Order: sequence, then C-alpha cells, then structure tokens
Amino acid sequence: MDDPPRLTPDIVAARIPCADVAPFHALWHAAPFSVRDLAPRDLGREAEAGRVDFGSMAAADYLGLKDRFELFDPPLGVAARGEVQSVLLLSRRPAEALAGARVSVTPATSTSIRLLRLLLDVRRGLRGLRYVRGLEPGQADALLVIGDAAMRLRRGRPEGFTHTLDLGADWLEWTGLSFVYSVWVVRSALPPGVRAAIGRFLETSLAAGLATLPEVARRQTEPGWRPEEVEAYLRHFHYRLGRDDLAGLERFEALLRVHGLVEPD
Repeated sequence: MDDPPRLTPDIVAARIPCADVAPFHALWHAAPFSVRDLAPRDLGREAEAGRVDFGSMAAADYLGLKDRFELFDPPLGVAARGEVQSVLLLSRRPAEALAGARVSVTPATSTSIRLLRLLLDVRRGLRGLRYVRGLEPGQADALLVIGDAAMRLRRGRPEGFTHTLDLGADWLEWTGLSFVYSVWVVRSALPPGVRAAIGRFLETSLAAGLATLPEVARRQTEPGWRPEEVEAYLRHFHYRLGRDDLAGLERFEALLRVHGLVEPD
C-alpha cells in the first residue's frame, strides 16, 4: 500500500492574523508546511501570483480566483449571521445621508469594501460616493474599518464619527442570509491526496481550537478586549460553513457579478 501524502515546507500556507480566525490555528505551532501571515488584500494578490498554496482567503478574492482555488470538503471559513463588531463603517452622519461622501477604506480589506459598496451604492442607491484607501479621519466623512483594528475602536473612535453601521447586521437585514467573510481554499492543481491531507490538518486544528476556546481567547490580546468578551465574539462565528452560509456566499457572488464588482480595485 502506498504511503499517504506528506505535508512539507514546500507547501505555502497563508493566514490572516486576526482574532476571528484564531480557532483554526491551535496546532499551527507544529505546522508541517510553511506559513505566511498576510492581510486579506495581500493574501489574495500573493495567491493570484502563485506564491500561496492554501489559506484563509477573503471571500471576494476567492470568487475571483475560482479557476485556480477550491473550497475544502466540507467547507471551512469565517461566517456570521448578523452583527460581528469587527466590520464597521463609522461616519459623521447616518448611512442613508452619505451621498457624495468621501469614505476612507482600510488598505487591508478585499471583501468588506465590496460589501460596503453593495450596501451603500446598491441597497441605498446613494450616488457620488468616493472610496479612497488610507485617508486620514480628518479628510473623510466615513471610515471602513475591519478586524482587530475595528475591535480596538471600542476604546475610542475619532472625534465626530458618531454613527456606526455594522456591515454584517445590514447584510442580514437586506438579504436574510449569513455573510461569509473568508474561506479556507486550496490550489486546485495540488495533488488530490495533498489537498485531502491539508483538509484533515485544518479540521484537526480547528477542533482543537474550539475545544480550548477560552485559552484561544486569552491569547488574543491585540484588540484590548477582556478574554470573556473575545470568547463570546468568537462563538458568534460559523467556522464549518453550513447551507445558510453558502447561500449567503452565492448571493454575494451574484450581486458582485451583476454590479461589476468581482475584479479587485
């Protein structure tokens, strides 16, 4: 009988270094592959360039790279139904009054900027919005912030940004569906046995993370939340994607294609 495929350092994994994916990484201290930490937008670019074999890819980037990457079976990712507290639009006036506004977009985002454009341009029919990456708060009418940076804003936000739109809550109100923020994907050209071995490692590591979630939460010090707050935050996510999550991903893809938002900016 042939030996099962082995994972080696020649295989390059990429992960997003944010609290919401931390449960997947419980066993990564002993990972048998190479690991790169990348912001969502950078991860998508590196994957497209052929320098990443698998990773926790931003959902929007996966939709643009489906000819080269595929979901694991069963599918894994980070999804939630409703409010998530870490994908936020902070603004000087209500979202419905943002026509013509300058929106500062975090350079890290790949999925959330597309989701925001659907919620403002399409759902609300706002016109004349300008989305600019990396504007200082003083230059902007609204700020799109994600991940640990958004979580840190609980300690204080820029002066004048008194309104908050949680994009996950707004998506649920609009569509009635979960939203998938990132998905674990693997390069389709890898041998089937290698893809299966990676999937088994991910599932084993996730199971270990979920079984020790209080400890995982205690290690997430960057956002500045108490461990019990981080644990409650992590428990809100779906890491094994179900029917509602996949339906939300399909709706997101359909809307991006209809409105010409699949290609990265």
